[in-house]
Amino acid sequence: MTTLFYLIIYDLPDNKAANKRRTRLHKMLSGYGKWTQYSVFECFLNAMQFAKLQIKVEKLIKPNEDSVRVYVLDAGALKRTITYGSEQPRQEQAIVL
Repeated sequence: MTTLFYLIIYDLPDNKAANKRRTRLHKMLSGYGKWTQYSVFECFLNAMQFAKLQIKVEKLIKPNEDSVRVYVLDAGALKRTITYGSEQPRQEQAIVL
């Protein structure tokens, strides 16, 4: 199954209810990828994982208040990524014994 690289960026208002949503969103996204900067996650996902993530995001956020952007990048875009002060995004390799 093909894996793509997703850059997920979110911005939620600064109020008590949104802070709870932000915490839940952050925890949920932590299960899908790597937290790289404040409100930014890098995720390597197959189509099924991404579909599940989309459903969870849609249930969690309030579209009239919150903003979540998902950038889908292929291997070519990933190779052209330039980073300063941190390592290049890379997919963790699983070792099966």
